[in-house]
Amino acid sequence: MEQIRVLYLLTGFLMIWGVAIVVMLAGWQNSTQMFCTVTKCRFWSKRNTDLRNQQRVSQLKMPLCPKREDLINGTINADLKSVTHSELLRKITNLGPGGTWCPPNCTAHAQHRVAIVIPCRGREEHLRILLQHLHPFLQRQQLDYRIYVVEQAYKDVFSKGQLLNTAFLTAVSQGNYSCVIFHDVDMIPLNDNNRYDCPEQPRRQWEGIDYKGNGKYRTPYDGHAGGVLAISIDHFNRINGYPNAYFGWGSEDNDFSRRITGHGLNLTTQSLDVAKYRMIQHRRDALNRESRRRFHLLDTAKQRFETDGLNSLNTKVLTQEDRGLYTWLLVEVEKEKIEEKKMIRSGAKRTRSQNTIELFLFITYCVVVFQ
Repeated sequence: MEQIRVLYLLTGFLMIWGVAIVVMLAGWQNSTQMFCTVTKCRFWSKRNTDLRNQQRVSQLKMPLCPKREDLINGTINADLKSVTHSELLRKITNLGPGGTWCPPNCTAHAQHRVAIVIPCRGREEHLRILLQHLHPFLQRQQLDYRIYVVEQAYKDVFSKGQLLNTAFLTAVSQGNYSCVIFHDVDMIPLNDNNRYDCPEQPRRQWEGIDYKGNGKYRTPYDGHAGGVLAISIDHFNRINGYPNAYFGWGSEDNDFSRRITGHGLNLTTQSLDVAKYRMIQHRRDALNRESRRRFHLLDTAKQRFETDGLNSLNTKVLTQEDRGLYTWLLVEVEKEKIEEKKMIRSGAKRTRSQNTIELFLFITYCVVVFQ
């Protein structure tokens, strides 16, 4: 009996340990999957960055790229017909990981190392049209470049400033770029003499936009810093990047322009002869409503130069993915502060109550005077 009891105890002990081991292995597997999901961006980034660095080392042994005006075509005919992603991949076959390219037989000048950042949400068709034009355009200028497409996660109100700041920091951490060009997804350049190299001062790339394809160009107002803008890495850091406080459409580009001039920099432009663009017609994103606070934020822009921007950014890159033609970043932005929303609502209520009181006093005054 004693031997049977010991046998039962031993069998039970082994069964308990077996179940525990299975549970531990299952938990370890799930943890590993979670870890790999969280760090996928880092592993991907390191692998591709190492490959990119190897390309740069081999490039250093090559002579600097000469100026090749024979590669420049001048006027470009914009083709706004829809194109699929697979068609573009078959058409543009000379790209490196994540939409990178550098001159194959020479070393690009320092001012030709450029990160292109395109904010995009729900505009994949427009993005493909832009990329069809942009890759050949950049390569004819012999730029060493990478294209980042940054998209906001979840169906929240659009926060362009946070997206651009996040993409900028990601690009700087992954490449030795001299400048960044922020590029709206619906603007197609119409002349490759419009240089996308790195400027000495922040530069608005466009001077005229053809909205309807009729050859009539609308020019920007003074100080407009939206659309397509080139700025050096040092200058973007100096002005603390874009403001993060804007949600929805309106005024963040004006705020950014004030940051440029407020830090002793000049917003430069190019000639209308070359700085022409074709706009892709579109409807505004329903989640990119007009910002109710934009005028208040713009009035207080100078007070926030040093506190609202790169140094206060609180976003998370959920996914980084090599999509062949570009590097895709999916970003979770910091949501609009609840207390700010309450402040807006309470302010609106105060205004309505004040209006009601003023109307009541006016009616009372009229009754007394004209009695």
